[in-house]
Amino acid sequence: TETLPSSPLSLRLHLFLHSESAMASLGGEPCSQVKLSIECRNLPNMDTFSKSDPFVVVSIKEKNGRWRELGRTETIMNNLNPKFTTTIHMDYYFEQKQELQFLVYDEDSKSRDLANQDFIGSLETSLGTIVGSRGSCLTRALEGAKGANEKKYGAIKILAEEMNAGKGDALKLQISGSKLVTKDWFGKGDHYLVFKRQRQDQQFELVHKTEVIKNSKDPLWMRMEIPLAKLNLGNMETPIVIEIWDWNAASSHDFLGQVTTTVSNMLGTMRRFAVTKPQSKNPNRDRGELIVNSAEIFRTPSFLEFVRGGTSINVVVAVDFTLSNGHPMDPKSLHFNQPGTWNAYQQAIISVGEIVEKYSCDKRFEAYGFGGRLPGQAKASFCFALNGNANAPLVNGVQGILDAYSGALNTVELYGPTNFAQIIQKAHECSRRSPPNMQEYVVLLILTDGEITDMENTVDAIINASGSPLSIVIVGIGPADFRNMHRLDGDEQRLTSMNTGKFVERDIVQFVSFRDLKDNGPLLAKEVLHEIPDQLTSYYASRNIRPNQAPEVPSNWEAQLRSAASFRPAPPGVAAPRAFDMASIRDGLVPQPAAAGAPVTSLASWSEAPPPPMDAPPPYVALPPGWEEKIDPGSNRPYYVNHATRQTQWDRPTDAGGPPPPPP
Repeated sequence: TETLPSSPLSLRLHLFLHSESAMASLGGEPCSQVKLSIECRNLPNMDTFSKSDPFVVVSIKEKNGRWRELGRTETIMNNLNPKFTTTIHMDYYFEQKQELQFLVYDEDSKSRDLANQDFIGSLETSLGTIVGSRGSCLTRALEGAKGANEKKYGAIKILAEEMNAGKGDALKLQISGSKLVTKDWFGKGDHYLVFKRQRQDQQFELVHKTEVIKNSKDPLWMRMEIPLAKLNLGNMETPIVIEIWDWNAASSHDFLGQVTTTVSNMLGTMRRFAVTKPQSKNPNRDRGELIVNSAEIFRTPSFLEFVRGGTSINVVVAVDFTLSNGHPMDPKSLHFNQPGTWNAYQQAIISVGEIVEKYSCDKRFEAYGFGGRLPGQAKASFCFALNGNANAPLVNGVQGILDAYSGALNTVELYGPTNFAQIIQKAHECSRRSPPNMQEYVVLLILTDGEITDMENTVDAIINASGSPLSIVIVGIGPADFRNMHRLDGDEQRLTSMNTGKFVERDIVQFVSFRDLKDNGPLLAKEVLHEIPDQLTSYYASRNIRPNQAPEVPSNWEAQLRSAASFRPAPPGVAAPRAFDMASIRDGLVPQPAAAGAPVTSLASWSEAPPPPMDAPPPYVALPPGWEEKIDPGSNRPYYVNHATRQTQWDRPTDAGGPPPPPP
């Protein structure tokens, strides 16, 4: 809980993101509460005789597509480089796409009507994008009538910081006594301690009591762990009274004295505290000392702390290519691509992928299919690369998954049966490619239409993988009976191997039925992803792995803006994905499947990326026939090769006959 300053200059808007649509249809507890600090730089001067008087309006996009104002910063007079004191407080949901809008105005009137103010520029982004940026700090050029232009409209920086002061923190403490007094006629006293905290009404509240140490003037109490939420509500300067009592079996216990201190003092260098009894007739009497033998703040790190420290979530996608889906050209097929909409597999990929890719260091996915028969093979494969390249199964972002999936439907024969074990083993291998301290966490997303035919092998694969940094999400597509999937979920009974008798180390599986949520993309994403933060933090806690130090956010705005200009950039210092082996990828390029009938050749010997563009390509547009997507190894950005003209360009080519954009 954070105490809000009373000074007008440091007033904080305590606004919580409980949009009507999110609370009514999504529900759930937030991962964390965050506050957004806002700065602007190089704003244009909108006034004639003085500098602009800027303020920022922050809004959230509701389910109906309308923007609802969350709050406003204060106005800073005559300043083109404002650093606002007012912060925006909001709830953060990992599994939701929380779209935000930042509107920068020059105040011309004290009216709250924005029509009476001069508009400077705006930024539309998402909370996930801010949190997933380096150091959870996003810097972007403001956008005006002529697009995003830092020189014309200025730039904005938004820093997200977790607010959960004291939540999950505990004081680990061991205290001893030295020469403590007693009221016993015989013996050295039976001492115990009572901890009390001072409330805001100045009264003291009991928060902890130790065991009794009998017959000792120099007692050593057992190590104790007291949650800060209980001890001091997260405020290290809250007065704490430690009372010393003498236990009596046949009469009331005797109060011997007390020590008044704070958690901050107990953590400091002064570890010896004289016992006093202020109301005593002899207040100066020596009553002994309490000694803090050890004191430390212990906390289970939050999901956001791992994200800020650079933990990357790498996604492995597996798509069901069994015959039970129906032939892709059949309108009744689950793989059928009806003009004007996405099929169920594509909807699930988009709903989940666009959220998790914000937490990936390189925005790439390993994409596989299972249950299909590849050209020239007699049997079904239960783990094949969707892009057709077994040595380089990585694809670029959500669009890359969609392209590879569409390409595979043209070349892979639907077959069967529905076996999961090999796909889970592949994801398990991915999760073990980096040492735990690299903090690369893998999420396996399995999209399937039927019941598992290798259940016991799948159970064994899950149990073997449960000690790795891996979560498995299974989305059931279509009308099949997915009753047995709930066994894998393990919510009702701990998953156990019928072959070995081994138990799952931790719950890593989540099952969701798509048919119940197909018309609600945000709710689908919530159901699929809401367990991931707890699964991630529980894994690292079980290995006693703390979050890495959050990287410093560079103060050089120009460097941050140059970094932001790159489409889907890797973090500074990362030239290639750390979680996956890039040695087998030719020249650092990941080829994408061209449309059916288009020639596929390696162009690494002659093609080069063109000069950088000003605008990023539009998302979710299929490649026309004869085009291929590649990655420029210098900037780690995609560019596009026209095999017919042997020319390259940054802008993603469009084709009016391709799949439509995703539904709003």
